[in-house]
Amino acid sequence: MLDRLRAWVIGAPKNLFDPRIHYSLALVAFFAWVGLGSDGLSSSAYGPEEAFLQLGAHRHLALYLVLAMVATIFLISASSAYIV
Repeated sequence: MLDRLRAWVIGAPKNLFDPRIHYSLALVAFFAWVGLGSDGLSSSAYGPEEAFLQLGAHRHLALYLVLAMVATIFLISASSAYIV
């Protein structure tokens, strides 16, 4: 029962030796890069400054904000390196 539910939610297991799967996975990655790449570039231009400005009078929290940003960038980079 649990296997059927998981197959319904996630989908059936993929055959890695099927040549068609590499084409569809590469196409999905390309569309994700095109669609999400510009968002990341624009967010990195104004995001850190805007986050700092939102602190307002609580500037003493800036160090924690920087640590959270660094951790987020590290997590995204590590995840991206693991996927590729």
